[in-house]
Amino acid sequence: MASTLDKLHKELRAWPGVTYEVDNTSHHPKLRVRYAGTERFLPFSSTSVDERGVRNKVSQLRRLLRELGAEKQ
Repeated sequence: MASTLDKLHKELRAWPGVTYEVDNTSHHPKLRVRYAGTERFLPFSSTSVDERGVRNKVSQLRRLLRELGAEKQ
């Protein structure tokens, strides 16, 4: 989880105006992302995954942020 979560945190720092928190209340942790009054969830694996899986999850996060209207620095 740390590797995936670290990469997600790193990516989120490049998107101004985006706030987020990690929700560990269910089977899989979720990243709760907020931008411009809209909130979305992105579940991710709590177990270790290969580098490709991490890159895919970061790509999903980028798509989610663009759908919300956020722009990367």
